Amino acid sequence: MSFLVQRARSTPDGLIPNKSTCFLYRQIPLQVYSYEMLFRKDQMKTISKIIDDVPVSSEIEETHVKIRKALNAPFTPNFFQVWTISPESLNGIWPVMNHILTSGRVGRKLKEMIFVAISSLRGCHYCEAAHHAFCLSIGVTPEQIDSLINSYTADTADPKDKAAIDFAVRLAKDSHSSSEQDFQTLRELGFDDEEIMEIIAMSGMGVFYTHLANATKINIDEGFIKKISE
Repeated sequence: MSFLVQRARSTPDGLIPNKSTCFLYRQIPLQVYSYEMLFRKDQMKTISKIIDDVPVSSEIEETHVKIRKALNAPFTPNFFQVWTISPESLNGIWPVMNHILTSGRVGRKLKEMIFVAISSLRGCHYCEAAHHAFCLSIGVTPEQIDSLINSYTADTADPKDKAAIDFAVRLAKDSHSSSEQDFQTLRELGFDDEEIMEIIAMSGMGVFYTHLANATKINIDEGFIKKISE
């Protein structure tokens, strides 16, 4: 069960009020959401419940092991478990994330910060929580995460990171907005063209994966909740 559903059931009327501010375990405010469509539990079954009924083949388990190793996670996130029902989809979805998020010349810390900002921008509470937890694991401060969630930017003294995050978020809003001036600005801050292309790829990946997570209504993993609440 997700944290947000737990919060819904803890309120007097069993629902999270529309446009209420939600706090995720460390009292770090999340973006304001509208919850009615997500938590009408009597009218809509959470799609991710299918993971409880799908057998895991040895091939899929092997993929899960690779996922845990690459992400440095002690469990297979629900995001990937829900695709057990469609092995061909999983075999396409995972390698993309693996190559863009965990490989390349741009560090994972910056990429995770981009992911949190775009997740919040696109109202994906699953991706926001998951990459909030990953950010904490690799040294992003709670204050920086708060800025990413609420302002979609980085509260950081490093103008290089901030420029990359702002560029990626802007592209997530409007992919047509890139310009030669963006490249020039990022070059002046120390990125080369290969790294700039990785930032663009990370922006597109954030849009793609938040789309998948929102569409499948994935429950937030207890492991992510535990990390955020430490």
